[in-house]
Amino acid sequence: MVIQKVRANDSFIEELLNGWISANQRYVELLNRTDCCWWYNERTNVSVLAGAAWSLGWTAIEEYPSDKKIKGYTGENPDSNTSKGRVDLYIKNELESIALEAKHVWHNLDKNINKDICYIGSARSDTECLRNQAARHFAATFIVFYTKESLNEFTLEERITTTINNAIENLDIDSIAYAYLIDNKSPFMNEAKYYYQSVAVILEQVEPNLK
Repeated sequence: MVIQKVRANDSFIEELLNGWISANQRYVELLNRTDCCWWYNERTNVSVLAGAAWSLGWTAIEEYPSDKKIKGYTGENPDSNTSKGRVDLYIKNELESIALEAKHVWHNLDKNINKDICYIGSARSDTECLRNQAARHFAATFIVFYTKESLNEFTLEERITTTINNAIENLDIDSIAYAYLIDNKSPFMNEAKYYYQSVAVILEQVEPNLK
């Protein structure tokens, strides 16, 4: 069975996250359910989000060079507080634009449902280094869930919901959007015999750095 959910505060992000779910499902079906794209790495998951934008008739570019604010810089000279870096993803349609910095984490649902997703803070920290890249900046955290046993979809959803709620409970809920996809119609088992049947992305809007 396949379960999907999107929570967003505006139509742009809602449409993008629905497109992300569809892109993940499209890959699974085109590969005859022998593979999923979410269990690889950060770069792969970012590319799926970019692909979602293109499938919506929008545009997207990944890993493009740009100046970034230096983390921890405390000097007074604004001309020396940047260094060369790369932005993970830029997405634009006719009306809106966003820039994102991303992190990726594997999360064990057998025992870690109440464990903090520390990469959310890391993604936010990277996003705070962006300088005027788009109308809005977002920290994106891709969470790939795995289990030792193949769980039914309702148990998976309950544990995923608990994990996400725990991760965002101390954040400004108006700045948060998220989506998840659960697909246990296929095992998606790795060589270590763990099941990778679900994935989520949490987007946190971060105020642009105008300095």
